Amino acid sequence: MPNQLTRRPFSLALRLTFFISLSTIMAFIAFTWFMLHSVENHFAEQDVSDLQQISTTMQRLLQSPADPDEKKISKIKESIASYRNVAVLLLDAQGEVLFSSAQGAALHPAVNTADFREHSRARDVFLWTVAAPARAMLSSHDMKMETYRIIASSGVTAFQGKNQNYVMLIGLSINFHLHYLDALKKNLVAIATVISLLIILIIRIAVRQGHLPLRNVSNAIKNITSENLDARLEPSRVPIELEQLVISFNHMIEKIEDVFTRQANFSADIAHEIRTPITNLVTQTEIALSQDRTQKELEDVLYSSLEEYNRMTKMVSDMLFLAQADNNQLISDRVMFDLSTEVIKVFDFFEAWAEERNIILKFNGIPCLIEGDPQMFRRAINNLLSNALRYTPEGQTVTVSMREQENYFDLIVENPGKPIPEEHLPRLFDRFYRVDPSRQRKGEGSGIGLAIVKSIVAAHHGKVHVESDAHSTRFILSVPRQDIVNKASQH
Repeated sequence: MPNQLTRRPFSLALRLTFFISLSTIMAFIAFTWFMLHSVENHFAEQDVSDLQQISTTMQRLLQSPADPDEKKISKIKESIASYRNVAVLLLDAQGEVLFSSAQGAALHPAVNTADFREHSRARDVFLWTVAAPARAMLSSHDMKMETYRIIASSGVTAFQGKNQNYVMLIGLSINFHLHYLDALKKNLVAIATVISLLIILIIRIAVRQGHLPLRNVSNAIKNITSENLDARLEPSRVPIELEQLVISFNHMIEKIEDVFTRQANFSADIAHEIRTPITNLVTQTEIALSQDRTQKELEDVLYSSLEEYNRMTKMVSDMLFLAQADNNQLISDRVMFDLSTEVIKVFDFFEAWAEERNIILKFNGIPCLIEGDPQMFRRAINNLLSNALRYTPEGQTVTVSMREQENYFDLIVENPGKPIPEEHLPRLFDRFYRVDPSRQRKGEGSGIGLAIVKSIVAAHHGKVHVESDAHSTRFILSVPRQDIVNKASQH
């Protein structure tokens, strides 16, 4: 149930499209904001410059002692006339209006603000923005709001026949700038929307094209079946990001092909091995039934059939053993034992056969304490020694020796005889593998003895390999030392 509720991860194409599009759109938004901010700052700096210039001019006119009030007012009006959208409001110390331009009344609300009172007492120059209704309006329902950027200054002037403190507010209408910025924002939003959609579409197409090699690899993998496991992908024809993936896939296919090949050969070999005793049984039975037989002749047929049955039973037993090894079901119980002792027990069993073939068995042993299943090791030694005796010429010596390594004990089974070609050495432990395919195995075991040896050693975390030269062939079985096993288990 939890697996059914788990949401499937988003596709790589969707992730790439989302993150690249998001990054690009964020960069575009940042650029748009920077451009709007730059334009707004430019207008603000321009307005401040104009206001400061007008304020300087007005203060110079007000502080001229030689001019009467009418002349000062006249000069102020002339100066205002040279600017567009400028409003002037002149107040005395009590807040009474000394002079007001046509739009000056729109600045009066600013007088009641806390910022104005604070800065006017300090006789400082400060700026702020107010929104006030313009004087020209079409109707009460069509009121046009005017936004001003204001500069306030204070000083002393001779006015109305006496020197008195004044506060002058000069406002510059910024409605034109605001309308321009609003239009620019709307245009940029529309353009940004269109460009964002184009960015997403272009990135989607680019990501899809970028994933084309991945889809090609996927299609090539899809076309590989059990009938063409020899097919390989070419790493040099894919982007470098996919090269390691293709190499790993080729290695995996090689292993799968090897498993399929071994499985096919194994099936053919087991069929061949079983067919031979069955054919013998059928033939012997048909001959026995073809005419009347004496009791002695029938007994001989039964004994011969019994040999074939025993051979088939051993083969089935060995196959079951290997099946258990493949499923990691070996070594149910582990005990401490001396490997040299097990070798001596196997020697006792093979002494009669060795004497019959005029072969000498020689053992050079040392104490080798290991942990595992002694019966399994006895079986592995039995298979190695049986194999060595089978291929040793008469009058020669089969030598079994023990060797102590840093981390392993080596059991070496060496026999003289014809050298095994080097290309066959890695395959000797495969099931039913024949160095000479034409060689018949009748009377020579089930053909999987060395495969059983390899499974037993692997189950004990050891390794086995074979060496062959012009003098002898050596099977070397390496088992971890007990102290190494203990350290590994502690870690």
